[in-house]
Amino acid sequence: MGAICCLLLVLIVVVLGKFYLEARKLSPLETCEIVDGVYAIQDSYVNLFVVKTNDAHMANDTYVVFDAGNNEKQVSRELAKLAIDPKKVAAVFLTHSDVDHIAACALFENAVVYLPRSEEPLANGQISRFLFMKNKLAHPHTLVDDNQTLYMAGAKIKGISTPGHTPGSMCFLVNETFLFTGDTLGIKNGEVTQFNDLFNMDTRRQRNAITRLASLSGVDYIFTAHYGLIDSPETAFRNWKE
Repeated sequence: MGAICCLLLVLIVVVLGKFYLEARKLSPLETCEIVDGVYAIQDSYVNLFVVKTNDAHMANDTYVVFDAGNNEKQVSRELAKLAIDPKKVAAVFLTHSDVDHIAACALFENAVVYLPRSEEPLANGQISRFLFMKNKLAHPHTLVDDNQTLYMAGAKIKGISTPGHTPGSMCFLVNETFLFTGDTLGIKNGEVTQFNDLFNMDTRRQRNAITRLASLSGVDYIFTAHYGLIDSPETAFRNWKE
């Protein structure tokens, strides 16, 4: 029994060491307005993004958020730096259900939370994320299908299924110009790469998903959760074109 415990301990140390080394590669953006009406919120090693929408029926500013960070209090503090009121957020779109993307859902008390339909079995614990580890999205949410388009607070938002990091990972295309990718891809030297293999559930599927994104036209900016942004998608995807 002692030998088994020692072996298990060594395995845990090795896995945690690998996680630490991979996590050091992450390079999120600092909290700021990136382009007009699009804001990055830094929560430790992850970004969520806020888009100010133009809804003629709304007298005050309205926002749509992509992902919900790792720590609710930290997200609240970072939003305050930009004078963004979480009560004015109309919708939160989750790219997937990992804990560092869902923690602040409750902060946006007036928002509808959207989750990719194929992510639901992972989000409710029917399937495991890593070995015995399971995700848990307790917040009420509405499911989004692949290629479904929603009109929210004056913004046009299309869900694009990109499985691989998790089975239901999804990117969101806003007004056909801004693409929010969560953990579907990384960036290295200004070019698109696959996300850290250690964190993916199925990197082969993710590579196919990135090829799908490479076929999109008209995108001006790509926003990732851990590697910043790309402002020249046509060049960045050049190695992923079929």
